[in-house]
Amino acid sequence: MKFIKQLDSTPIPLNRLNLFFESRIIWRDFATWIHTYLASVFAGFGNQDSIEVKLKDVITKFGIILSTVFGGQIGEQYNNLIFNLLNTFKSLVDAQIRGDVNAVNEYATQLYENADQIAAFLARINPYWEENEWKTLLYQLNKLIIEDSTRVLNKEYAQSIEVFDRLLNLTSIMGDYYSKGIRDYLTLAG
Repeated sequence: MKFIKQLDSTPIPLNRLNLFFESRIIWRDFATWIHTYLASVFAGFGNQDSIEVKLKDVITKFGIILSTVFGGQIGEQYNNLIFNLLNTFKSLVDAQIRGDVNAVNEYATQLYENADQIAAFLARINPYWEENEWKTLLYQLNKLIIEDSTRVLNKEYAQSIEVFDRLLNLTSIMGDYYSKGIRDYLTLAG
């Protein structure tokens, strides 16, 4: 017979509920600002700097969430991995604009290598996260971000909206997995 750990009747503190909520929506925020960045770059709106500030704010939140749960050094390491993902993506977009196919392919490869590093890192710090699950999710994220970028570059705006919708759905799944891992770590590991 399998037993399920019973949670006690103690209410969950508000700060923990907020942490679970923030950890659930953070991936969606990241995808939204990436999509906004694409629209800005390819349309030439000239507001990339403002959007990059928003992206950096989201990445900082990633670090704060992990710092809160696992300590400051873990948060910093994670920030570095996510900043690397962002910078590689921006380089890929620049290469697409220049029409440099070799550079696009190289940056795409780097995105997947970064996904491997993030997946290994997350699985290492939390026993409630599986490396293969994170790889699957991050590979899908990279695939959709690259596809979205390509669609916007080619002025395939209706298709870009469809890709963005799939990206939002994926990031909801990622957010659920991310927050569940944090919740399980905080409530079951102790």
